[in-house]
Amino acid sequence: MLKRIKYNLEDKDFAELFNKGGLAFLYRIGGQLLGFLLTFVIAYFFGANGLGEYVLAIVVLRVCVLVAKFGLDTASIKYIAAFASEKKFESIRLFRQKSLIFIALTSMLMSLLMYFNSTFIANLISANAQHIKINAFFILPLSFFMFHYQNLRGLKKIGFYSFFFWMSQALFSLLFILIFTSFSKDSNIPLYAYLSSLIIISIFSFFVFQFLFNKEIKNDNESVENLKIKEILLIASPLMLAQAVQFIMSWTDKIMLGALDTPAVIAGLTTNTSEIGVYHTAFKLSMFATISLLAVKSIAAPKFAELYRNKDFSGLEKVTQQSTKLIFWTTLPLVLVFVFCSEFLMGIFGEEFRLGVLSFIILSAGRLVVAFSGAAGNLLQMCGKQVIFMNVAIIGSLINIILNFVLIPIYGINGSAMATMISIVIFNLLLVYYVKKEFGFYTFYIPFSKKLIK
Repeated sequence: MLKRIKYNLEDKDFAELFNKGGLAFLYRIGGQLLGFLLTFVIAYFFGANGLGEYVLAIVVLRVCVLVAKFGLDTASIKYIAAFASEKKFESIRLFRQKSLIFIALTSMLMSLLMYFNSTFIANLISANAQHIKINAFFILPLSFFMFHYQNLRGLKKIGFYSFFFWMSQALFSLLFILIFTSFSKDSNIPLYAYLSSLIIISIFSFFVFQFLFNKEIKNDNESVENLKIKEILLIASPLMLAQAVQFIMSWTDKIMLGALDTPAVIAGLTTNTSEIGVYHTAFKLSMFATISLLAVKSIAAPKFAELYRNKDFSGLEKVTQQSTKLIFWTTLPLVLVFVFCSEFLMGIFGEEFRLGVLSFIILSAGRLVVAFSGAAGNLLQMCGKQVIFMNVAIIGSLINIILNFVLIPIYGINGSAMATMISIVIFNLLLVYYVKKEFGFYTFYIPFSKKLIK
C-alpha cells in the first residue's frame, strides 16, 4: 500500500491533482463550514421562515444571472486553459473583452425583466416581491463575479478560484450579517448582507484576475486567435443550457416547495417558506459529501481540456482514473457519518429543523452515487461533448420536475428529497455510460483495483 502511494505521488499528473486538488479541498471544507455557519446564523436569528425567504430570493437572482452569463463563464475555462497552454495571452484578452461586453448587455436586459415582473414571480413561488425588485440591481455584479472566478480556473489559479467560488460569498455574507444584526433584527438583513458581499467580491475578483493575468502576459508568444463573438456563443450556448438544467436539478425542489402546498402546509402546521428553510438546511448539509468531488473537479477540468486539445487520450484516461480514486476514498467516510449522526446534525439548527432528518439521509445517499461516478460531467464538457452533457442534463431535469410535482403533495419535503436523489442518480449514471461510449472507459472506481472498470 505504501509503495502504491509513493508511486502515485511521484507521478506528475497525480501530484498536480493531489497538491492542487488538496488546496481546493481545504478551501471547499472552509466554504462548507462557512456555509454551514451562515445557514446556522440565519436560522438562529430569523428561524426557518426567514431562511426560506432568503433562499427564494437568491434562487430568483441566480435564475436571471444564469441567462445573463449565457454559458460564457464555463466556456472561458475551455478557451483560457487552451490559450494559456499555448501562451496566447492576447487571445485571452480579446476573448474576455467580447465576453464582458455581451454579459453587460444581457445583464441589463435581465434586470429590467426581473424588476417589472417581480410581483408575478413572487406570487408564483411564495417569495417576497420587494426582495426580487432589489435583486434586479445585482444581476450584473454577480454575473461578472462568476465570469471572473471561472477565468481564474482556466488559468489554473486554483487557490484563488477556490477561495472565490467556495468561500467568498459565505464569508462576506456572514460578516455583514453579524455587523447588521448588531444594529437591527430586520428580517431583510440576510438578503442585504448577501447583496453587499456581491459588490465586494465582484470588484475583488476582477482585480485579482488582472493582477495574475498581467504577470502571465509577459510570456505571450504573439500568436493571436481573434475569435468572433458568434463563434464563442456557439460553444457557450450549449453550456448555458447545461448549466440551466443543472440549476433545475439543484434548485427545482426549493422552487416547487414554494409553489406547491405540502400536507403540513394544507393542515396549517407550517408555511411554504418554513419548509423551504428546513429542506435547504438538509440539502446544504448533504453537500458536504461532495467536498472531494468538487475540489478535484476544480483542477481536473482545465487539465481535461488541455489533454483533449493535445489528443493525449491515454493521459486523459489516467487523470480520470486518478481523480476518481481521490474522490472515492474521501467521500465514503463522510456519508457514513451523515447517516449515523443525521438527527444530531439537523438538531443543531433548532427543534423545527429535526423535521428534515429523513430528507438529509435520502439526499446524502444520492451524493454517494454522485461521488462514485467521478468527474464524468466535467470530462464530457471539457472534451467537446457538451451537447451530450446537455441532453443528459435535460433528461435528469425533466425527471426531477415530474417527481417533485408528484411527490411533494404526498410526502412534503421528504418527497422532494426522494425526487432529487432519484434524478441525480439517473443523471450521473447516464454520464458514466456516455463517457464509456465516447472514450472507452468508465469513470467508476473499484477499491484496491489497479484500473477503472473497462
